[in-house]
Amino acid sequence: MPAPDLLSRPEGWGFNRVTLMLGGLVLLVGVIPLVAALVLFQLHSQTEVEKAEIAAHRMATLLMRSFEQAVEPIDALLQNFASGHDTTAAPYQIYEQLKDFNVPASLVQLAVTDKNGVMVATSLAPPGPEKVDLSDREHIRVHMGKDPAKGQLFISKPVLGRVSKKYTIQLTRPLTDAHGEFAGVVVASYAISDFIDFYKQLRIEDGELIALMGTDGIARARATNKTSFGDDVSTSPAFIAAMQQGGGTYRQASTIDGVERVGYTVRSGKYPILVSVAYSTDFVRAQTADFKAAIWSTAAGLSIALLVVVAVGGSYLNLQKRLEAQEVQALARQREAKVLDAISRVPGVSVMHVTPDGATEIGSPPDGALGCLLRTYLGSRRFRTLVEDLSEPRHINEHLSDGETDIEAEIVVAPLQGMDRGGLGMQEVVVVAVDQTQRRMEENKLYQMSKLASLGEVATGLAHEINQPLGVIRLAASNALTGMKMGLPPEHLVSKLDRIVQQTVRMSRIIDHMRIFGRKSDEHLQPSGPLDAVEGALQVVGAHLRLDNVEVRTTQGPDIPKVLCRQDQLEQVIINLVQNARDAIVERRARSGQDFPGLIHLSIGSEPGKTGRVLRIRVEDNGGGIPDDVRERIFQPFFTTKPPGKGTGLGLSVSFGIIRDHGGALSVENGAGGAVFTIELPALEEEQAAKAV
Repeated sequence: MPAPDLLSRPEGWGFNRVTLMLGGLVLLVGVIPLVAALVLFQLHSQTEVEKAEIAAHRMATLLMRSFEQAVEPIDALLQNFASGHDTTAAPYQIYEQLKDFNVPASLVQLAVTDKNGVMVATSLAPPGPEKVDLSDREHIRVHMGKDPAKGQLFISKPVLGRVSKKYTIQLTRPLTDAHGEFAGVVVASYAISDFIDFYKQLRIEDGELIALMGTDGIARARATNKTSFGDDVSTSPAFIAAMQQGGGTYRQASTIDGVERVGYTVRSGKYPILVSVAYSTDFVRAQTADFKAAIWSTAAGLSIALLVVVAVGGSYLNLQKRLEAQEVQALARQREAKVLDAISRVPGVSVMHVTPDGATEIGSPPDGALGCLLRTYLGSRRFRTLVEDLSEPRHINEHLSDGETDIEAEIVVAPLQGMDRGGLGMQEVVVVAVDQTQRRMEENKLYQMSKLASLGEVATGLAHEINQPLGVIRLAASNALTGMKMGLPPEHLVSKLDRIVQQTVRMSRIIDHMRIFGRKSDEHLQPSGPLDAVEGALQVVGAHLRLDNVEVRTTQGPDIPKVLCRQDQLEQVIINLVQNARDAIVERRARSGQDFPGLIHLSIGSEPGKTGRVLRIRVEDNGGGIPDDVRERIFQPFFTTKPPGKGTGLGLSVSFGIIRDHGGALSVENGAGGAVFTIELPALEEEQAAKAV
């Protein structure tokens, strides 16, 4: 019985999955106008902010030009006075000279000080006996002790005049004597109230800010809903940015009155002055009030209209989409079926569609035994366990057999996306199997050729290994014959015969291992101890290594696990690596002309991996290592660095394939004295090893 649909409801409830989807569409359509209205409102608000910044920029630029035009004639007057100043003139003469200047009404006074900062004369009154010391004032100190030739116009903070008794900003330039030395300061006092009154008249809203500031961060004049001067804004982010960039946008809450404003700051290119104009954000937002009311009312009406349209046509559109989806899915299934049918026609390929009810051939039924064996495999518990939680295509190699026919198959299992599971809880999959029996046979032939080549290379050592017990047997037999002729006691003959038996057992072991090693590999993987493979490999090549004065050291870690492998193939890999290490040592001796002791170190151990324990067998030599350009190609078939006649180029390639087919990896790197080859194989846990047996 199929599982109930969690989204289905009794008919009396009046809605189902389609109704829910339609309701979601209705909600979406109703929300779209509101979202669009929100976006338009945000865009309009941003536009109003940009318009306010543009207006502030224009206003600040005009005010800066106005200030510069007001200061330029005063600066010209100061420069004219400084250029014609006579330091020997009496204070009264200077007073008369200052009175004769035609100055604007906003200029409160002109004054001159000597080099010590003491006032010499002022345009407000004739010189008197009292001396007014101005050396403590910033606009005087800024010129004292400096090169007057480099003196620029200085504009001071607002100060209360000691003679004029008014708050003014001081415009000053240095005076020089006949030798070009500093001789005093000429001062023009400008009424700060003129700037403040002018700025107050320009303001269009209570929160608007118009400020005249020096580059020292002190406000010369500041007009908001309250007027002020002398405020320190040097820590304001807008002021810091304007100083760094030569002007810029003003977006911040004021550090003086806390009002948030947007505007612009302009910096003078002639004088150390900045002008800021900024509007309160409340004023800017108020400009969008009418637009806000219009856009939200329009959005609400549009939402209602769209909801009505969707409610009328929703069912029809939903049905149309469902039919279109079914048509697209049917076309896709047809294309997939045609592709799989074409694949199934390739010789040695079988394609099946597997459902909880069984397996069905796709396309033409496969010829030969592959289809029958594959069908049996697809009905097995092993396969059902494999596909139980399959979420993506999986590649496996399987040995299929019915007791009479054996096939090596390469299989790809791919889940069919979007298909509901059947009552057995198994999903539908497509299985593509390729008969790799012929390729496996060719690989086995190649493995066999490599083993026979290895036996050929160690033939001299094996002959020496067998010749030794033969010599012992001949000597023992001769001694026994002599003892019999001399009538020696039976014990002498028994000891000689025992020795002959021992040597024949030794020869039998060597010959048996050669016979086992040289025969074809078993097709099935069996649990095997890696130490047995190492011992068998050294039994084959040990004599050859001793003849070449190469020592073999073997170390092993604790708890060496078994691996699932063909032991003779693992021995073949170790023999190939040991022989290559021996060849590298011999070649290094020939190149260097030194008969150094050769050393091959085999270490066997295990450590945790990503998916379980991993067995590692390392073969390290002192043969000098492998060049970097060679190391990248060393596992390629028929690639060898040995002279012609001394290498086939198959050893490492075959070894790489053997380890890969066992689910492991073979890698190489250069160590301290030579090359280091590492074999990695997945270890068999004790429970797995028991089941495999």
